[in-house]
Amino acid sequence: MLNDRGDARVEYMTRCEFNVKGVVYKCLLDNLSTTGASVEITPSDRDYIQLGAKGALTVLFSSPVKYLCTVVRIKSTQLGLQFLDNDTM
Repeated sequence: MLNDRGDARVEYMTRCEFNVKGVVYKCLLDNLSTTGASVEITPSDRDYIQLGAKGALTVLFSSPVKYLCTVVRIKSTQLGLQFLDNDTM
């Protein structure tokens, strides 16, 4: 299958948090690129996150890194997040 993405994804499994409207959802980072990320959330949290929601993804590397992002894809318990302005907070 051809990959039409403009940037490479790096598989990276680590804990993260997705904060939407003051609610923090615990999640697991699947992969990361310069423009976005894919995260796994719990099935019970899936019902509260909407397509188009804006929030902050905090990836728990050795030092936490925070990205402003928008939910661009929801598939079961997978969220596709697009970073806003390609910048960290």
